[in-house]
Amino acid sequence: MEKLSDLERLAREKVESELAFLGLLIMENRLKKETKPVLKELSEAHIRTVMITGDNLQTAITVAKNSEMIPVGSQVIIVEANEPGDLLPASVTWQLVGTQEPSPGKKETYIDIGNSSAPGGKGYHFAMSGKSYQVLFQHFYSMLPKILVNGTIFARMSPGQKSSLVEEFQKLNYCVGMCGDGANDCGALKMAHAGISLSEQEASVASPFTSKTANIECVPHLIREGRAALVSSFGVFKYLTMYGIIQFIGTSLLYWQLQLFGNYQYLMQDVAITLMVSLTMSINHAYPKLAPYRPAGQLLSPQLLLSVFLNSCFTCIVQVCAFLSVKQQPWYCEVYQYSECFLTKQSNFSTNMSLEQNWTGNSTLVPASVLSYESTTLWPIITFNCISAAFVFSKGKPFRKPIYTNYLFSLLLTSAAVLTIFILFSDFQDIYQGMEFIPTITSWRVSILVAAFVQFCVAFFVEDAILQNRELWLFIKKEFGFYSKSQYRILQRKLAEDATWPPTGRTDYADGGKNGFYINRAYESPEQIPRGKLGLGGQASEQHFWTRL
Repeated sequence: MEKLSDLERLAREKVESELAFLGLLIMENRLKKETKPVLKELSEAHIRTVMITGDNLQTAITVAKNSEMIPVGSQVIIVEANEPGDLLPASVTWQLVGTQEPSPGKKETYIDIGNSSAPGGKGYHFAMSGKSYQVLFQHFYSMLPKILVNGTIFARMSPGQKSSLVEEFQKLNYCVGMCGDGANDCGALKMAHAGISLSEQEASVASPFTSKTANIECVPHLIREGRAALVSSFGVFKYLTMYGIIQFIGTSLLYWQLQLFGNYQYLMQDVAITLMVSLTMSINHAYPKLAPYRPAGQLLSPQLLLSVFLNSCFTCIVQVCAFLSVKQQPWYCEVYQYSECFLTKQSNFSTNMSLEQNWTGNSTLVPASVLSYESTTLWPIITFNCISAAFVFSKGKPFRKPIYTNYLFSLLLTSAAVLTIFILFSDFQDIYQGMEFIPTITSWRVSILVAAFVQFCVAFFVEDAILQNRELWLFIKKEFGFYSKSQYRILQRKLAEDATWPPTGRTDYADGGKNGFYINRAYESPEQIPRGKLGLGGQASEQHFWTRL
């Protein structure tokens, strides 16, 4: 047991030393045909990809270039960190690997990038090994976030380092997805926001998602489904909120005159329309192409709140106008208490008069607050508003398929609209008596339908052309200075303004451990460092540094 434990602690350099060269074995592990298109799709959707592997660093860099994870023309900077020695503190060296030029032969050239990585220059990517990551974590911790925002390749990573790296990305407010197929990926898969196992072996135990195919095609599929599910959930939430507001406005207007809707009127809206619609409006499939931006991730986002507020204003305006307009009609009568009032006002259209006489008898009407012109006018408007809200909040592209692909929902929504129009324009005694409506002239019914249609057009235009217009929101954020509060966004803006970043051709020496206290110098040995140019900004720090040397 002691010998086995000693073998496990042996360094790789020691194991591979004093060997006799017998031959060279060349192996090629080609990319799967699905890998490159998936990485391209993720790149076009502005989703960043990072490689965390146990392979050699140079192998990882080559694979990243061949898969175009590192785009053509980008620069690769190897970050090599070393543990503190007897005479030297911990150090980190920045070495430019080369630039992949867009030539047919894909030749690598080794150049001095100078200031080309500054704002306006070519993109750059950091690459490091697990050993360097561990040194950075222990001795250059304040520098680590700056490396992670542009770190693309992490090779020779142990299982613990993979989990630590995922956690550090999460600290920068990244939403991290991880896919792997081995037992050494279990920790990182469990730590990530969305872990995907590419096999049904050990990794599937720790991962919340398991792919049936052993390639990364599942990654964009999971992202599409997740976004569609989020948008659908918010759509149902907005619809149920709007449904309550719509009915509240109509009920409040009736209560103002001591009136209310009938039981069957409520039942028609609650069961035949709202219940069926809310159960089916969320089964839209995901849009087949990834959008280059994310949907709103919070219920209290400006778009969602503004959508509910504006739709509430639209329905309030329509209902109030209809409520006040019906009172100005020449055939309008207050809540029926006596049949004489009813007979007088209904003399202009005899068919409706005979209908009401069959309801109430020959003498007087029983006092009731259900039968009224107000409720007869407001009910179809409220019903149409609910149908309009369900349609408007079921927007398809860019995160879901079009609404007509949700066949059951489209059928129910169309049926609800047709049924409402039928009830509005029908003159059947049983329907009016059961729904507790009062017959009105045809022109007024047409006016109700036109008002509901105008409200739908305005709501749809505002939702589609304004609230879902990403370019408009980006312009507003830029003009008013609203920026993302994510840590990685803040760090990216700061680094874009730093002309000295990224560092190349220099070595930095640490002091102070994990507090991130380090010295930036472009020298390779401490003998070449002038005492007056340590860059620490304080005499005490300079003395402490030279004491350690």
